[in-house]
Amino acid sequence: MNRTVAIIVAVASLSLLASIIWTPWIAAAVLSLMLGLLLVTLRRQQRHLAELLREPAALALGFDESITALRAKLKEVERLVRDRDAEIAQRRQITSAIPDGLFLLDPENRIVWCNQAALVLHSLDAFKDIGKPITQLLRQPEFVAYLNDDSRPPPLLPVDSRMLSFKLQPAVDGARLLLTQDVTERERLDRMRRDFVANVSHEMRTPLTVVGGYVETLTELPVDEVQSRRYLGMIGVQTDNMRRLVEDLLTLARLENDQLPADDSLLDLSLIAHDALSDARSLSAGGHEFVEHITKTIVRGSSSELRSAVGNLLSNAVRYTPPGGKISIAVRADAKESAVVEVTDSGVGIAAEHIPRLTERFYRVDRSRSRETGGTGLGLAIVKHIAQRHRAHLEIESVVGQGSTFRLRFARELQESAAL
Repeated sequence: MNRTVAIIVAVASLSLLASIIWTPWIAAAVLSLMLGLLLVTLRRQQRHLAELLREPAALALGFDESITALRAKLKEVERLVRDRDAEIAQRRQITSAIPDGLFLLDPENRIVWCNQAALVLHSLDAFKDIGKPITQLLRQPEFVAYLNDDSRPPPLLPVDSRMLSFKLQPAVDGARLLLTQDVTERERLDRMRRDFVANVSHEMRTPLTVVGGYVETLTELPVDEVQSRRYLGMIGVQTDNMRRLVEDLLTLARLENDQLPADDSLLDLSLIAHDALSDARSLSAGGHEFVEHITKTIVRGSSSELRSAVGNLLSNAVRYTPPGGKISIAVRADAKESAVVEVTDSGVGIAAEHIPRLTERFYRVDRSRSRETGGTGLGLAIVKHIAQRHRAHLEIESVVGQGSTFRLRFARELQESAAL
């Protein structure tokens, strides 16, 4: 605009100078021409302003009014842009916080965008992999088939030692949103639940079958008094096995549901160990040699729970140590100033590959031998949960043919608090 005015002024000045030298009508003609050009230019600029404002009514406005309206429009656009940027930043923050992976796929299944969780779950590079077809990164046939036909059931596939689920959702303009979720822990818990139900059913079915068989024999066949007593004794044994199983299941359920011990008192572990050792001697019935190294050791916790934990360790030692073997128990405060309960036996021992799974419910190294010994398969699971509730750690050492050592080590801070 300023340049147009400058040009008109310059031409008018030259025209005035020319009119002085030649004739006045030349100056008048040039000035009229410049004035017309100025009006056309102003009108064109006003139309441009009206187009920018997208308001036909702006054509009726003056130039200054149009400029003012344009400035107001620009401020409004700047505000909208700031609001949109803030909304986009908020959505990015939300998607980044989602633990599940999100992919935005175009109609050709190329990756348009993904969140941080998707990069981590699938080990992707945001700079290299964005824009690639997702089938170059996930090549499992089940996933490719689901991508081509999303009416199929969503697949569950192993990816980098994890189990991932996939779910497609339609988006705009033919794009699709792919949700990937790490379900490794959920699958593990589901498998544990299925195994638990199967194991409980199996453990209950065996004694029930035995009891049913003896009851049927007693009711349908003629048996003498000696046989009757023997059969009733077997029924009693199997009934005791089922009772112990139910009691252990109830104990384990209570331990899993309660986060803290029911009691939090100062206790002497030596007294608890002596009580548990007395029961173990009765269970052994003179079949094993017992060695004790028990000193007064104070901890804080639940007497009944710790009594159950030590009793389970000793009863396991009795069941899995052949007659004539040696079982020792030690209670002490070690050099690390932590309370330790240690049960060692000279039994059959446990192979190294089984040790990490010993505290699983119903896990048995030798199922047939476990049934012979009368264990429920829940003892070490109960010990593990009691240890966790008392901030203790269960340590297991074993060598096949040389015996095993089970050690409950209570945290140092627990000892310090108990000593106050």
